[in-house]
Amino acid sequence: MRMKSKLFIAIFFFFTLTRAFGQESLPYESKIADLGDIKLQYMDFGGNGPTLIVIQDFHNYFEGIYQDKTYFHFYKELAKDFRVLAPVRRGYGKSTDTSWGYDVATQSSDLLRFMDVMGIEKAVLFGRMPASQDMTWIAEHHPEKVLGLIYDGNPILLLSSYDANVIEFVKNWIIIAPDFNREKQRTIMFSRFSWEPHFLHDKNFRIKIPALRLIDEKYNWSNPSLGLLKSGFLKQWVKDDIPGREEEVAYLRTLLQDSVRLDQLHQTLIRTDKSKAIDEGMRRAFGNNLQTIEAHDIDIAKVGLSVYLDWKLKHIRPFVKSLTKKRHRNKVSYEKQ
Repeated sequence: MRMKSKLFIAIFFFFTLTRAFGQESLPYESKIADLGDIKLQYMDFGGNGPTLIVIQDFHNYFEGIYQDKTYFHFYKELAKDFRVLAPVRRGYGKSTDTSWGYDVATQSSDLLRFMDVMGIEKAVLFGRMPASQDMTWIAEHHPEKVLGLIYDGNPILLLSSYDANVIEFVKNWIIIAPDFNREKQRTIMFSRFSWEPHFLHDKNFRIKIPALRLIDEKYNWSNPSLGLLKSGFLKQWVKDDIPGREEEVAYLRTLLQDSVRLDQLHQTLIRTDKSKAIDEGMRRAFGNNLQTIEAHDIDIAKVGLSVYLDWKLKHIRPFVKSLTKKRHRNKVSYEKQ
């Protein structure tokens, strides 16, 4: 029973389970932002104060097979301090399907254009998994557009090594979730393979933006491939068939049954892992601007998701207030000049 509980948590953090809404009213309005060449659907949760943009991860939780209301109460709570907006990536939902432009730079630029169209001068950016890539790209290239950053875990690297076995492994596990047909899923996922933050290689790179980092080493991994193997979740994950992903599931099952090959892959992932470098790079690049909260005192598998989200809110709210106070002080200082 405990393994099933842990498996559920792992899958939730990677490929969130479907939840039906029935006749429940939704706590947001679905709207469309016209960026000119493309349109982005976005969910408006309302609220006052600085704008907080919830950056989408791999899935669209507002409609389709991954429709999920788990976080909606969480977003409405955030709306007590922010105006909360959640754009839907190109290719998902009612956003334009361009069949290209799924890379980090292009999708980050979509978010910046979204801000311009919405008249948002600065925003707080919040997200996890691939959203952490977009947040970092924007912070590195356009810090003037960012009021603050809330990282739910460190930035992830989907491909930590160009070793042929690692590439084959990542190509198979990364598209198991059936958001789209196999080819579209591959295009979307593979477009993010080469991204790495500047601070990983440039030791002198600095990001002068307030940032809150919520770290849970049990379920949020900078290197998802290594995390899936070390945790044992992948073995449980592929026990069941997944329609439309028969080839990928067959590959993973065969790999998991081959102890020699599996151990070689595991050792390569350990040897090429950049998780420590990412963590050190975050601390170095942000310096005193980075506040880190680690989930030592709470385990989602034991307390449940609602309590876990309340724990996050407990730490996010003081960070929000500090941003608001700092913005007010800067405004007063400017007006006195």
